[in-house]
Amino acid sequence: MDDRERIRAAWAACYLDPMQAIALGRTVADNGGDLAAEGWLHVALGEVRVGDVKQALRALEQARRLYGPAGDRRGLALCDEVKAIQLRRLGDGTSALRLLADIDARGDLGYTDCDRFLALNSRAITYKQLGRVDEALRDFYGAVEAAQACGLEGPRITALTNLGGYHKDLYNLDGARNYSEEALRAAREARAPVAIAAAAVNLIITYHACGQFPESRAMAGYLLDYEGELLPGALQRHHLPLALAHLGVGELDTAQQYLDRAVGAAAADGDHPGMWAWLQARCLLARGGAARARQVAEHALQERAAQPRADGHYEHMQLLNVCADACEALGDTTAALARVRQAHGIYEELVGRSARARYTALQASHELAQAQRERDIARDSHRSVEHDRRRLVQLNQALQAQVQETEMLHLRLREQALRDPLTGLHNRRYLFEMAPGLLDLARRQAAPLCVVLIDLDHFKLLNDTYGHHAGDAVLQRFASLLAQMLRRSDVVCRHGGEEFVAVMPDIDADGAQTMLTRLLQAYQSQQQDVGRRKLPSCSFSAGIALFPTHGSSLEQLLSRADRALYSAKARGRARIEKMPMTDFGTLN
Repeated sequence: MDDRERIRAAWAACYLDPMQAIALGRTVADNGGDLAAEGWLHVALGEVRVGDVKQALRALEQARRLYGPAGDRRGLALCDEVKAIQLRRLGDGTSALRLLADIDARGDLGYTDCDRFLALNSRAITYKQLGRVDEALRDFYGAVEAAQACGLEGPRITALTNLGGYHKDLYNLDGARNYSEEALRAAREARAPVAIAAAAVNLIITYHACGQFPESRAMAGYLLDYEGELLPGALQRHHLPLALAHLGVGELDTAQQYLDRAVGAAAADGDHPGMWAWLQARCLLARGGAARARQVAEHALQERAAQPRADGHYEHMQLLNVCADACEALGDTTAALARVRQAHGIYEELVGRSARARYTALQASHELAQAQRERDIARDSHRSVEHDRRRLVQLNQALQAQVQETEMLHLRLREQALRDPLTGLHNRRYLFEMAPGLLDLARRQAAPLCVVLIDLDHFKLLNDTYGHHAGDAVLQRFASLLAQMLRRSDVVCRHGGEEFVAVMPDIDADGAQTMLTRLLQAYQSQQQDVGRRKLPSCSFSAGIALFPTHGSSLEQLLSRADRALYSAKARGRARIEKMPMTDFGTLN
């Protein structure tokens, strides 16, 4: 193997086996000659990746010393690319981004496809660290394209793993699953232990978030079976995902063992400070320790509030959910409802992030990019002006068609973000977008408007007795009944859990109560069954607040309706209560 072959082998190894890449780079550097600088560059890149900053800086100094006199702009820029990676790994993403922007301002540097992968992957991770989602996704997709163009498995596997992991973080679970599964297949074919572990851990978490608990557990089993071929101590960094996989299928003892091993330095597992608390609280709750589960969850939530994070939204939502379940088990329904509402708010944010991620992914991978490239080629070609003109017209028409298709998809994705996936009703986010306009119209027309809060009675008991699939079926049938019996002008939303909200224009409290009474009678008369199992008769309680008597904003009206709902529950449930015309507090 000559030095040129060693450099190509170093590129292939640098993202699969950094130690091998360092050894190859040192051999080339020690041989001297034209490729010595490239050899030092690979030593620096490998040392940055395994964490020896001093060795990396010394190797970079040697590479610069050789690239500089030769005026090698590409080589000097690659030294800065490695320096930016070092800054980012030290936590200084802002300085890293400034250095990367300086590199980009230097114009065409003659980068190879391997160079482009290194640059785009570095930029994507830096943008991710700084919370700049669109730029990060754009460069992650660019890194995949560059990795495929260079034809090396190391960059390709790394690019797919990183893209799958980022889609997981953005709650775009379909994208996360597809890219992570592709990354795992490629890593297994290449026998790349680091990449196998990373892709498998991404899939454990993604499958669990999708509700595919057996698949999550099977992936954990695969990782455990593969332990002998992983790097020493690799599984010790993944105790929390392993605990998650076992917990999902009810293997509490094994899950607890992994949680116990994760206590201390490994508890946060690098990037997931709330994950241990969420899983520990779930284990405690499953064993009947509701008080201790609530204590663990509340403590983690307080720590998060004291040190806000830009990421970890999914873990935050899970913490709130387990806290709500613990509060409900302890009989503190007020606290449970508050936590459920907070969790639902984060879920809506996650759905919005997911829709945005899918939209950006479409932009990055769509034929729109190809049409733009063909248009640019046509402009710069040396073909006849008339041929170019006709070709440009065709390409611009195709480009416009793709733009329109993309815009329509974006509208569909936004509609999905405003719908509750279980019931098909609009969600809380839609409620808060639409209600201000309805209130403003009622104010200008001096017309009545009611806000109604509806809560299904004894829903938690039904779930516990007959299972969540029965609860889901009841929610779907009640949503269908709401859509049938309320007016088309009424805005009906799922507010969270078993709670629904209706904004009813042009109707007073008496009229709303009459309409809801008919709805209650129809609901109580429904035959509820799941498969061959007949469920007991169901009912709901509701509270009505009248605009503007009980409030001038949606928040105020929801608060008054909630108070009336509480009164309905206290008086025995299966009833509709109007907020009294007085004694409803001072408006803020």
